[in-house]
Amino acid sequence: MTDIMDNTCTYTPLVSVIVPVYNAAQTLERCVEGILAQSFSDFELILVDDGSTDASGAICAAYSDADSRVVVVSQPNKGVSAARNAGLDRARGRYVAFCDSDDTVKDYWLSSMVAVAEKAGMIVCGYNILRPGEHEWTQETLGHTEIFTDDDVLLETLLGKRLFQFIWNKLFKMSLIRESGLKFDESFTIFEDEYFVLGYIRLVHRVICIPECGYNYWCPPDFMKKYDFGIDSFQSVVERIYEIVKDVPGRLHLPSVVYWYKVALGRYVSSHTYRQSAGYLQFAKRLADTFNDGPMSHLSVRILPPRLLYWLLRAKSI
Repeated sequence: MTDIMDNTCTYTPLVSVIVPVYNAAQTLERCVEGILAQSFSDFELILVDDGSTDASGAICAAYSDADSRVVVVSQPNKGVSAARNAGLDRARGRYVAFCDSDDTVKDYWLSSMVAVAEKAGMIVCGYNILRPGEHEWTQETLGHTEIFTDDDVLLETLLGKRLFQFIWNKLFKMSLIRESGLKFDESFTIFEDEYFVLGYIRLVHRVICIPECGYNYWCPPDFMKKYDFGIDSFQSVVERIYEIVKDVPGRLHLPSVVYWYKVALGRYVSSHTYRQSAGYLQFAKRLADTFNDGPMSHLSVRILPPRLLYWLLRAKSI
């Protein structure tokens, strides 16, 4: 059962901002304060408390009491995808943006995207990233405004610049999401962002990427160890890429896709037999043949026999 604390039943905002919240008491206030301080004010903030057991629920309620733009949705713990879906079900904005509860935003995050929202079906902004162990933010941005009307160019450019695979540096049209029935796949524990974005771009004809870096991504400590890099989830992501651009070797240069599949594959083979891994190994070779960016790119995956590749990956992962 989902409970909603709603202060503004008749208010129709231009943008709905959805924040999934699970045991985020240590970071939630800095996240919410940044959103409420936006220079653009015509938005609602939907905080989805996904069964938190810490003070997150109380923090959400306090913000709802203090600011009429804040709506709280409470539900039993179901995971981040289910929380985002609950937010989409509740959203009333013409556009929707997402923010994670352990991240922060600049005051121009929304305004920079809303300024060009009428010109395309999806808006992509740059972001700042603070990596574990580093003390300075790094910008990820194209550095200029660019309009994309070709899926091949879009994927190759934005995946290469690490701008495509996140949900929180984008502005989406709610009408397209609702008319298509697009949802986050609740079976995913990782790669759910990329899977959703790939589903969404099939609905639009123009995407605008702007240079402003309004989002601050606090990359979690032990990122590579924190997630299981579920290989079935990532294979679903890649199959969606194939649906968009087709399986044509040399058509697109997406070596990062091969890299992350190798990460997932390495995790998998470390605890599974060769027979269990054989299909995934063949899929990795298909990926490397399709998306390499040069004769030496992922060469071992492309030329080694599957059994030898299995033992090489297994040795590296142990």
